[in-house]
Amino acid sequence: MRNKSGIFMVGCLGFIGLLVLIAIITAAVVWGQRGTAIALDEQIKSQHVANKSNYDNMWKRFKEMAQVTDMQADDIKKVYTDLIAGRYTDTQVLFKVVQEQNPHMSKDLYTKLQNEISSTRTEFDRNQKKIADQVREYNTHIRKHVLMNAIFHFQMMDAEKFIITSDRTSDAYQTGKDNEVKLR
Repeated sequence: MRNKSGIFMVGCLGFIGLLVLIAIITAAVVWGQRGTAIALDEQIKSQHVANKSNYDNMWKRFKEMAQVTDMQADDIKKVYTDLIAGRYTDTQVLFKVVQEQNPHMSKDLYTKLQNEISSTRTEFDRNQKKIADQVREYNTHIRKHVLMNAIFHFQMMDAEKFIITSDRTSDAYQTGKDNEVKLR
């Protein structure tokens, strides 16, 4: 009898040990899944801050470049105003006008501004898509790992909260309609 009792005890201890081992492995897996969810959450927050910085930098660059073209236009306007005013006071102005090199406004600044707008808007669009993809990855992770989420209660994120858009885009998505762009 003792022998059967001893075997039964060893069997019970083995079973309990197996349950403890399963519990430890499960806890380690769930803890690892939690770590992944936290890392994804922090990645989204970091990307959102980076997007804000990118957006701010983009608009500052546009404004600064536009100021340069405004300054150039003002300078040319001043030069031409002085030239025209001088023509009325100087009788020899006709000969000077023929010989002088009149200033001109370079189209290069406008081309550079157009290129800058295009490239920075493209970069910002890539960053917007990146954060939307990160939110998708986070939401997928917490939905796939039900046990981990039941324990730690992670909340789904709404990618719309991280995306910058325009009234035109919002209206088009609300109505399901949009019109062609009229440049003039």
